[in-house]
This record gives sequence, structure tokens and C-alpha cells, in this order.
Amino acid sequence: MRSKSGEFDFSWLFAIIVGAMILVLAIYGVVRLSDTQRYQADTETAKKIEILTNPLQAGFAEGKFGTIEFRQTTRINNLCSSEKFGENKISVSTQSSIGDEWKMAGGEISVHNKYIFSSENQEGDNFYVLSKPFYFPFKVSDLTIMTSDKENYCFVDAPEIIEEDVLGLNIPNVFVENCSSAVDYVRVCFGAFGNCDIVVRGSCSSNCGEWDFYDTGIVEKNGATMSYIGNLLFGAIFSDENVYECNVKRLMYRASQIAEGFAERTDLMTARGCNTNLKADMVYLQGLTGNASSSNLVGIYQVAKQTELKNEQELCGLW
Repeated sequence: MRSKSGEFDFSWLFAIIVGAMILVLAIYGVVRLSDTQRYQADTETAKKIEILTNPLQAGFAEGKFGTIEFRQTTRINNLCSSEKFGENKISVSTQSSIGDEWKMAGGEISVHNKYIFSSENQEGDNFYVLSKPFYFPFKVSDLTIMTSDKENYCFVDAPEIIEEDVLGLNIPNVFVENCSSAVDYVRVCFGAFGNCDIVVRGSCSSNCGEWDFYDTGIVEKNGATMSYIGNLLFGAIFSDENVYECNVKRLMYRASQIAEGFAERTDLMTARGCNTNLKADMVYLQGLTGNASSSNLVGIYQVAKQTELKNEQELCGLW
């Protein structure tokens, strides 16, 4: 009787162990399936970000603004490659209540035709997209600037024209002066010292209007100094140094290719009886911008401004 009781107890113990193993395997399978589905969904979300930013491009406008909303907290990663035309590599991971809170991001989506300025990694439920045109001196492209609703920015001592620009676009996480002490802001100070997270210093030296003073300059942020011109000011304020520098190189390469195209167009215009004296200028600008970085911006900008003035005075302008 004692032996049979031992056999009975062992069979139950064996059944419990096997049952537990089956349950563990089942849970593991569900988690793995969930991870696979999440990876696929996150990859599709990254592709949607590329698509959703298309109608937000500034085009012929001075700027556009829009919001991308998510159903759950989302982390967007933005890596940049500057080889020739380069690319932004966008990947996404979403917060989950199953398994780990954050898994490895979904597949990267390569974005070749946009210049996305942002932090390398940012989290939020909503993401705000600001688009501003970039001229050098001709239209090079639109700048796509992305921020999260988890960060609020306070512009301090900004020139009136920048205040009007920001307020006119109604960007929910960017405030001008009189920022509430109850909110944790990233303080962006224009030419000011003191309690500032980001400092903008204009570099215009003579005959400067309010906007002209900040038409070129530097942005000091997280121990880095980034040179900017024109609307690249916004890119420098709202993005990490690595993303900013990479996108500037991409823009300069694109500018060099456009300048090359304009140089070729001058021959066609001359053949059609509409002479222009800008070929040498275009060739020169092409050479300056081909391998340029942000440290070269201010110097090349003076050449670009002179070329723009010359183009305006031509009977047959190139652009």
C-alpha cells in the first residue's frame, strides 16, 4: 500500500511539473508573438511618420506646423547619415504592458528626401512638426523640425519677428516670455546670460535690423556650439548636435548639386539669347558647399548673399 501511494504521489508531481512547463512555454510563445507583432507595428509606424510629414512641408509658405498623435507613449529614434545626399534613419518603439516596457525598436525607415531635425531619441504621446524653408541663396529644401509634447520651450528676449513667427504657428510646446514657473521649461535665451539651457547669439556686425542680427550666429546647447544661418536657427535649437551637423552637411551637398545644375543652365540660357553672368558664381558656390559643414556656414553665407543680389539684378535670373 505504501508503494502504491508513493507511485500515486509521484505521478501527480510529474503532472504538475509537465503542466508548469507547458504553461511557461505557452506564456513564452505569447510574449514572443507579441514582440514580433510589436516589431512589425513599430516598423509600420516609422513608415507612417515619413508619410505623415509629407503634407507638412513648407513648400512656398514661410512655415507650416502640424501634430502627429499616437495612441500610446512612443519613442522615436532619429539617426543621420551624411554620405552625399545622406538620409535620416527613423525607428520607433512603443510602450507596452506586455513583457518589457520598452523593446528593441522596429525596423529603420530610411528617409532620403527630408531633413529631419530632432533629438536622437525622444518620447511622447504627441509629436509636433515644424517645417521651414531653407534658402542658400536659392531654395535648397524644407527643414522638418520635430519635438515631443514631453518638452516645453520658453523663448527669452527673442526678437519680435521671431516671436511673431513662433506665435503665428501656434506651436503648443513653445512659449514666449512670461513662462509659468509651474512648468519645467527648456529656456532658450537670445543673447542673454543667466539661467539658460540654450543660448542664441547673433553675429550680424553692421547695419543690422532686428531679424538681421540673428540671420547668422551660433547656438550653444549641452556644451556644444552650432553655427547657423537663416531658418537653421530652429534646427539648432530643437535638435541634438549630431543630428544637426549631419543634416547641415546633407543640405550643403544638395546646395552644391543645385548650383551645378544652375551652372549648366547658364549655357542653355545663353544659347537662347538670354545671357547671364552667373556661371562663375555658381561654379564657385558649388565648390564651396560640396564638403561644407556648419563651421563653414557663415563664411559661405556672405558669398550666397552676394550671389542672390547679383541674380536679382540680372535681366535673366537663374531662380
